[in-house]
Amino acid sequence: MHAAVALALLALAAPAPQAASARPAGAQLSEDERAFCASEVEVLERRQKLFESQGLSSAEIALKNEGATRDLAECRTRFKEEKRRDAEVEADTQEAARRAGPDATPLERDKAWREVRRERLASKSPSTLTPEEKAELEEGMQEEMKATHQAQDAAHQRDPAFLRVLHSAIACYQGERRTSLKEAIASEESHLKLGSGNRQRLYTLKSELHATEEVLARNVDAAKSIPNGLEKCTTPTVRVVAHCLGTERAEPACASEDVQQYVRVVK
Repeated sequence: MHAAVALALLALAAPAPQAASARPAGAQLSEDERAFCASEVEVLERRQKLFESQGLSSAEIALKNEGATRDLAECRTRFKEEKRRDAEVEADTQEAARRAGPDATPLERDKAWREVRRERLASKSPSTLTPEEKAELEEGMQEEMKATHQAQDAAHQRDPAFLRVLHSAIACYQGERRTSLKEAIASEESHLKLGSGNRQRLYTLKSELHATEEVLARNVDAAKSIPNGLEKCTTPTVRVVAHCLGTERAEPACASEDVQQYVRVVK
């Protein structure tokens, strides 16, 4: 019992070991880390020397340096992230060159690079992406979607069933628009006769009617080669597409790809 107490007293009397967090900027840092986190290292080392000169214990110094130590740790994390991203970019550059081939044009190399980067960023959790990477991924996804839509639209131009719905919807939408414009023109002309109309509005309405009639005429010519002619305006798909051609609002019924594939061709 007396021996145990004596050992405990000796342990308490012995100098406390230097806290590991008190001097994290020394041998723990590589030269590259030191250069990257130069300001954080300088602050921590200056504080370390000041507190040591005041005769503070290692525990007290570590406590006072908690903020500066945390800043340095965060800087080291940023350094590691940048090194990791640099390695990814290098790997992506090599993969893009491999995909494009040695005889690729600058345009082909750029396309391969964007493809590789899109795959890389899409494989990561969105929460780990930097704002720049999120923007890069969004741009890449938009390019991919645009290319997909272009391929779909080209195929649709050769699809009689697709063209039948498309031209039917155009005929229905523009037909209703023509009727509405004629009614508005008649109303405005009546008001003008009574001295309360708007002549400029009347000119605008007539111009819009002329444009609508031109679209209808072109649509009739384009639909001549469609087997079985145009569908009725009451056909469900035609009715929805015709409605969506005339609205600018974000409606759920118009948001689906089944409808947008028709709207894209027209707009």
